[in-house]
Amino acid sequence: RERRTAALAHTTMASMELEHAIGFNGTSDSPLHLQDVDETGGEGIVYASGGCVVLGDLRDAHKQSFLRGHDGLITCLTLSPSGRLAVSGQHGDNSDAIVWDVANNQALYRLQEHDHGVAIVGFDVDERFLLTVGVRLDAKLVVWDMDTGMIVVTCFLQKPVTCATWGGRKKDIKGRDTVNMQVATGGEGILTLWTLDTAAGTMTGEECVTTVTRNYSKLVFSCGDRDYLFAGSSSGDFTSFHVKHKVMHSVTAACSNAVTSLVSLPADRATADDDDRFRLLVGGGDGLIALFQGDGRNFRILASVQVSGAVCSLHPKGDLCISPLPLLAGTASGFMYDVKLDIPQKSAVQILQESHCGAVTAVAFAPGDPSNVVTTGADGTIRLWDLSTYTVLTKGECQVTKTGKPTCVCFSGEVIFTGWEDGKLRAHDAEDGQLLWTIDDAHRGGVTALVCANNVKFLVTGGEKGEVRAWEIRTRDMIRHLKQHSMPVTSLQMTPDDSKVLSASRDRSILMWDLKAGVRLVSLQQPMGGINSIALFLDEAGEATQLVSVGQDKRVSFWHTQESTPLEASSKGIGEQHAVARSSDGKFFATAGADHKVRLWKYDTTELLIEGVGHSAGVLHLAFSPDDKQLVSVGEDGNVLVWNVYKM
Repeated sequence: RERRTAALAHTTMASMELEHAIGFNGTSDSPLHLQDVDETGGEGIVYASGGCVVLGDLRDAHKQSFLRGHDGLITCLTLSPSGRLAVSGQHGDNSDAIVWDVANNQALYRLQEHDHGVAIVGFDVDERFLLTVGVRLDAKLVVWDMDTGMIVVTCFLQKPVTCATWGGRKKDIKGRDTVNMQVATGGEGILTLWTLDTAAGTMTGEECVTTVTRNYSKLVFSCGDRDYLFAGSSSGDFTSFHVKHKVMHSVTAACSNAVTSLVSLPADRATADDDDRFRLLVGGGDGLIALFQGDGRNFRILASVQVSGAVCSLHPKGDLCISPLPLLAGTASGFMYDVKLDIPQKSAVQILQESHCGAVTAVAFAPGDPSNVVTTGADGTIRLWDLSTYTVLTKGECQVTKTGKPTCVCFSGEVIFTGWEDGKLRAHDAEDGQLLWTIDDAHRGGVTALVCANNVKFLVTGGEKGEVRAWEIRTRDMIRHLKQHSMPVTSLQMTPDDSKVLSASRDRSILMWDLKAGVRLVSLQQPMGGINSIALFLDEAGEATQLVSVGQDKRVSFWHTQESTPLEASSKGIGEQHAVARSSDGKFFATAGADHKVRLWKYDTTELLIEGVGHSAGVLHLAFSPDDKQLVSVGEDGNVLVWNVYKM
């Protein structure tokens, strides 16, 4: 213990808190919703990010609060018409739907009726009743009373339901509202209108007559009168059904992929007459957003605009009868857009927020620059973020079907270096994201670890087959090939003078290599379990001789390069940790892993200071900012979490 306490006798403590979350579940059902503009001029949004419901503000990226209650990714989300309540659902063993009191940031009800997963949630217009639909294996439709949190009725579905919507009060033969409610559901080749008797707790369905076979993806009733039901399909068209007669009136082609969003708007007072009173906003799987107008039998397109990714959420903003029509749109590619849909084809789009689509695999800061951070994602993108605005400064991209995922990254400040599953090493310009060069076949089976020399003259990489290789950046020539590991190299650390590199592997070993001589200097052996990540520390003489490792043994291990086995290990089982990162001053380190938590530790006492909760899936990588004021973690939930670190 003297090896550390002598150099760090002065006691310094630290804590951390979640500052910001970058992430958006674009592939979930309706993951983005718009709240009313508040008194301060803010424009509130509610969206799903990993396993959290995030309350944000479009005009101030720093305003965020989090509703946590799920242990997996949120798969569906809805907001009540007044914005008072929100409901989120998830898949998996704990497939609960949680009703949130948005104003008080707390859970109101936890609804536990579904098995395997919740696919659809929706409020009726009065916010009295909630509809939840389970996944195909669950095959249940449940209506809940929001006054009591109790079940009104449960229907066991004979055929899978892929979309559902409320239709207000059911009308009698003279067109007057009755006490019963109506609900529409759609699925593979079937469209059903349900009558809900809330007093008796019964629900009866009647299928609509169709002349075409469609797999329905989105449903919405016409505004106001609810005389028509519009049904978007996986064929890229929408069908008009007359509710009273339950027959199909028309089919209108809308997009070249599935209809993924459908919104009914009130008639435009300036342009519509009684025979042309229906307006529909259609969002497509091809990224098309289009405005249609018609009489129920015939529709024409008024305006359209193109965005990136399937449109998963679409919400009008403000006055719905002005031109251009303002919209908030979310896409499956992780984008949130401000859209101006203009009748004279002057439509415009602006990116409000963006995020990775899928797991975020690695993160890195440039030396001496705490303001920007680089992340890589399983979607094949490399993003350079401005941490003051949480916007993307630079974006590079590769086609993952050809390259596989990026697995590791390091950042010099001018160039972003990445290793990929296809075994190639790539360099992108930090200024514009352009690909500068590629080293083919850097490692057979894939590049698994990467570190840049402090003098930025060479790179060291680790591979799937256990090789460690050094590459000169200027010529891209391999200058060292080191092979002793028998399993994938998981982590690399460079000494401050660039003379040595340490490599860790799943084969339970940590090796120190002399890069100049090309020989192994030290071999350290973990008694049990492969090593996932290492962090290098300096001793009291300033020599890089101390290590912290994490891995499959579910412990934090402390090493000295003169001892072949760990000097000590944390006694508390913390689950398998995927990553460890050292603070710049060497006084703290952070770990994160499969249990979704980010932990901050004090190095000299090995004390666990705080556990950070924010991720909803395994955390894959960590990085401290050069000034140690922030810690950035990335994970399988697609989130980039920025933590503020406070030293005391």
